Amino acid sequence: MFWNRYPFARILLPFLSGITVALYFDLSLLIPVYFFVVLALALAVLVIFFQKKISYKMRWLTGFVIALFYLLAGYQLTALKNNENNNSFFGNYLTEENYTLARLTEPVQVREKVCKCVVEIVAVKDSAQWHTASGKAIIYLEKDSLSEKLNYGDEVLMRSKYAEVAPPLNPEEYNYKNYLKYRSVQYSSYVRNANWKLISAHNGNALMSFAYTLRNKFLNILKKNELQGNEYAVVSALLIGYTDNLDPELIKDYQGTGAVHILSVSGLHVGIIFIVLNFLLLFFDKTRYGRIPKALLLLGFIWFYAVLTGMSPSVMRATAMFSFVIIGNAFRQPPNIYNTIAASAFVLLMVDPYMITAVGFQLSYLAVIGIVAVYPFIEKAWTPKNWLLRKTWSLIAVSLAAQLITFPLCLYYFHQFPNYFLLTNIVAVPLSGLIIYLGIAVLALSFWPWLSLLLAKVLSYSLMFLNGSISFIEELPFSVSRAVPVNFTEMVLIYAIVICICVFLLQHKSKALIGSAAFVVLLLISVAIRNYNALVQKEIIVYQVNKHTAIDFFDGKSAFFICDSAFIYDTKKQDFHIMNNRCKHRSRNVFPIVMTKENVSFKNNIFYNHGDFYGFAGRKLAVINKATFNSHKLALDYLLISQNPDITMEELLTQYEPSLIIFDASNSEKNIKNWTTQCADIGIPCYSTRKSGAWVCNLAD
Repeated sequence: MFWNRYPFARILLPFLSGITVALYFDLSLLIPVYFFVVLALALAVLVIFFQKKISYKMRWLTGFVIALFYLLAGYQLTALKNNENNNSFFGNYLTEENYTLARLTEPVQVREKVCKCVVEIVAVKDSAQWHTASGKAIIYLEKDSLSEKLNYGDEVLMRSKYAEVAPPLNPEEYNYKNYLKYRSVQYSSYVRNANWKLISAHNGNALMSFAYTLRNKFLNILKKNELQGNEYAVVSALLIGYTDNLDPELIKDYQGTGAVHILSVSGLHVGIIFIVLNFLLLFFDKTRYGRIPKALLLLGFIWFYAVLTGMSPSVMRATAMFSFVIIGNAFRQPPNIYNTIAASAFVLLMVDPYMITAVGFQLSYLAVIGIVAVYPFIEKAWTPKNWLLRKTWSLIAVSLAAQLITFPLCLYYFHQFPNYFLLTNIVAVPLSGLIIYLGIAVLALSFWPWLSLLLAKVLSYSLMFLNGSISFIEELPFSVSRAVPVNFTEMVLIYAIVICICVFLLQHKSKALIGSAAFVVLLLISVAIRNYNALVQKEIIVYQVNKHTAIDFFDGKSAFFICDSAFIYDTKKQDFHIMNNRCKHRSRNVFPIVMTKENVSFKNNIFYNHGDFYGFAGRKLAVINKATFNSHKLALDYLLISQNPDITMEELLTQYEPSLIIFDASNSEKNIKNWTTQCADIGIPCYSTRKSGAWVCNLAD
């Protein structure tokens, strides 16, 4: 009887299971349509002819057939999204060099040297003829005045070479290939100015074109009202989801304080838009037949806002949920909140099953479930008499409820925890709400210049205070617990502990407390095993980082980091390529050693460095970035070639006697290809990180 109140939850669970199976095993095999027909007929027979005759103990059979149907439906929809099942996929026609006709699916992103375009391939020409095609690609156009002016819906003819997006080439590196694959993008290409031509403009969806035009108009209004710098970047992100101007350091501050969700349009923003619109349309409630027109207008406005802000998973989730609320109210049927959550997720995943892979989608739904399930109990724990204290406690209760249900997933994905998240939300949530209202007023009153400018001044100071508060909190001691190594198993165990404790506190079931203790023991065992493995590890890793040299020597929980002078300051690249691997290795102490022209020496009981020579756990490694001349031939275990030295392998082997030669990504592809050929002719083993990814040598065994 419990599940009867939540029909969408009952079908969502098997539907999610089918999607998960297809994604986890990367399956593309389609299920024959007749199989679904047989299932549907079996279900109809059970319901129409045998439902009343089946004994109560066998009633599960009907539910099983329904669950199986939705499980297979989830699998089938996911498999259909796989480009391998699409005969018209442009990747099937690619040759060495291709002519393609492509349409921009979003506005161009202007960067320092290139213009990035996400395009939908309309047609492709192989060696013989043109073919109607489908699929998406990322195109990097050489930056000039023409490429900067490209807009959504423009069609361009290009002559280019396409390459598959590379998988992660370093251990634990973020899988950008999968991220793009789940958005139907598998290829990318760099196109020079002479190799592309604009064929036609504004051929995209009329609604999307209007939304992007309106967004640009809004951005220009903000600029005219003298909003600039970080204030302009944040209000653009808050109001209309435009994030191109956000400074990486500012994003890092918001991430470190747990306020990064404010920078993306989400349920808070859609809720505010809904409240404003609902207030403006109150006059419909006074008419006899006003509920349906009001609902249609509200649905139209909030979905247009979703399009305007880029239709991110978080805004789609919020918009879908508010849509069910609006429809329920229109028919005077207040919806069950859990059923509404499940229904919105089901509808969105029907449209795009890959949406489940978006971290924002997962966190959004978990946060809503946490707030709905846990917030009322936390909020009732204390009832202050003071109005301000009551509102503050309510905000704290919401933050605690959301954080409680999302922090295990955050630890798993981001390996960090914002220790002052309560302080951040007390400041940031009310301020962001005020900023959204002020921003709407600035845009709405733009026809009244002096009032719009006055409100923009207040908006600017509010944004300065918000950004300053976030930076201040992030700089507080112990504001962030970084490099928290939580794997998938440990995340599941933490969730099990949280659920058991919540059940015990809310329903006072002693078995839940016993269960939580058992899961704590399992978690401690997992952590202890990983700690022991970290303490005894000895490993050398030469990372694959384009145009740079980067090496980690792992000794227990310490790491000796060798890199070039440019890479040591590039924290963004370090975070992307290296930090997750260090987190997995539980490295607490990292000793950076920058390769310079001067001879720098370092020595302890396991590691030593003298100039370009390194010793670790009995192994010898030299880094060669120039032609060298030794008085006698040096025996080495590993010889790393970096920074394109003007030398042949024959010349090098007159000076060194290595067991293995390694070429890192600071060398050009042309040089690596020549050196690899030379090594093959000589008969010396070699390894290229450009071709095979990071070189890993485990010395613990």
